[in-house]
Amino acid sequence: MSTVAERAGVSTKTVSNVLNGTGSFSPETEQRVRAAIEELGYRINPFARGLRSRRTGTIALAIPNVHQPFNAELAEQVIRAPETQGLKVVVEATRGDARRERAILSPSHRDIVDGVIYIPHALAPEDYLPLTAAQPTVVVGDPPPEAAGLSVDYVEIADEQGAHAAVTHLLAQGRRRVAAICEQAGPRAGARRLRGYRRALADAGVPYDASLVIGVDNADLWSSGVGAVTRLLRTRVQFDALFCYNDVVAIGAMSVLERGGVAVPDDVALAGFDDIEAARFSSPPLTTVDPQRESIARKAVALLRSRMDLDDYRQLPGRTESAGFELRVRKSSCNEPTPPGPVGR
Repeated sequence: MSTVAERAGVSTKTVSNVLNGTGSFSPETEQRVRAAIEELGYRINPFARGLRSRRTGTIALAIPNVHQPFNAELAEQVIRAPETQGLKVVVEATRGDARRERAILSPSHRDIVDGVIYIPHALAPEDYLPLTAAQPTVVVGDPPPEAAGLSVDYVEIADEQGAHAAVTHLLAQGRRRVAAICEQAGPRAGARRLRGYRRALADAGVPYDASLVIGVDNADLWSSGVGAVTRLLRTRVQFDALFCYNDVVAIGAMSVLERGGVAVPDDVALAGFDDIEAARFSSPPLTTVDPQRESIARKAVALLRSRMDLDDYRQLPGRTESAGFELRVRKSSCNEPTPPGPVGR
């Protein structure tokens, strides 16, 4: 930098200002500095700068995988969010492996990134919460009671509320035998969406029937929906509507229903969750819950960045923000879907 400054006839501070877009300098000065940089072949060494500032300018997004469209579309929103401007985003696929999740949250990872946006998959709160003290962390999911008093932020997905709205919509179509394909209960969203399903039934005075609920181990695979609805059909249990844990499962289930001569929505009204892009182009288009990916991404980055900017990120108490949701009614649940409107919160 000193060599560039000498060649351009300016101070090293001016060279720093030009490179970082800070301070004030004239267009002519900037032109001289950039000409000197080009002539000398000067390149910033981010590793050396990181050692000096103790910042890398990089954040990690830890997601279970990239083959699930919701995860890929959320990653794209994080990368494109205005709040991310000036930061690099490293997408780390944990593959649902507890060791990988622990490694990303470990103290050694702080030498690589300045903070983490984390979607828990393999680890329960009692497993991951002790690790969040190692670096600024935002968790996408429901804040557990154990997080109270800790310096970790949450962005809630409206799992229970969105599932409740979707099942309430199915019931409003006159359906009374509403089946459900849900992720197995655990630390993830499956239990919350199942609660929303059961609460909607109770609100409508419809008894809960365990024979209508099919669990899947891996709801990120299209084949899970195929296998689950195949098992449901083999039980011979009667159902006239189906709520699926996510759109991947719903679209897989829809393919089996249609091949088996079960018309959607005439015989079975169908709804999913996530509003992935494929939901709009399935046949028929899929009714689904939009969990507001853009809102999730922007809120998560803003929370993380505000904590990273502090000298001691632990001085802020934990915060929780909700992303909200919207119910997207399409032809898979009724022949005359309502136009888009303010359904949700």
